Amino acid sequence: MEFFIKYFKVLFCLILLILVGITGCSSKEEVTSINTVDVKELKDHSGTYVGDNSNVVAIVRALPGGETFKEIDLHNKTPKIMYGTKEGSLSEDEMLKYWFDGKNTLEENFLYNAIYLTILVPNAEGYSFRVDNQKFSASREEMEQFISTNVQTLPSSNELFDKEKTQQFIDDNKEKINKAVKSSDTRTHFFKSVPIVKE
Repeated sequence: MEFFIKYFKVLFCLILLILVGITGCSSKEEVTSINTVDVKELKDHSGTYVGDNSNVVAIVRALPGGETFKEIDLHNKTPKIMYGTKEGSLSEDEMLKYWFDGKNTLEENFLYNAIYLTILVPNAEGYSFRVDNQKFSASREEMEQFISTNVQTLPSSNELFDKEKTQQFIDDNKEKINKAVKSSDTRTHFFKSVPIVKE
C-alpha cells in the first residue's frame, strides 16, 4: 500500500510539472506598453543617425508595440515604420487587439514613439507609423514644437547628438512625456493638427 501512495505522489508531481511546462510554453509574449518601456534601453541609443539602420530598428523594437514591428523604410531621412505580423510573432488578431483595444493605445503609442524618435534620432526629418489601415506622419518641426510646448524646450539637434545631454533630458522629462501622452486633452489638440488618417 505504501508503494502505491509513493507511486501516486510521484505521478501527481510529474503531471503537475508537465502542466506547468505546457502553460509556460504556451503563454504569449507581452507586447510592450508605455508603462513597461525600458527607458534605460532607449537611452543607450541616444544620438542615433537616421542612416544607422540597426540602431533605429533597436529603438523601434524597444518602444511600445515593438513586438509587432514588421518593417522600416529609412529613405529621405524619415523613418517609416510598419507594424503588423510576421512568422513567429503574434497572430494578426492578437496584433490588432493590442493596437485597437479601445483604450487609446494607437494614439498614445504613435505620439510616444514619435517623441522618443525625435529625441533619439536627431537628424530625422519626420516620422511615419502605420498599423493596418491607420497612418500617422509628423515632421520633425511638428514634434519639436509639441515637445517644447508640452514637456520642456527640446535641445537643438546638434546638442541631441551628445549622448550625455540627451540621456539627461530623458531622465529629467520621462514622467512629463508620459503625462503629456496620457492626457486626453493634449492628444486631442495634437491630433487635430497632425491627424491619424485611414487609407
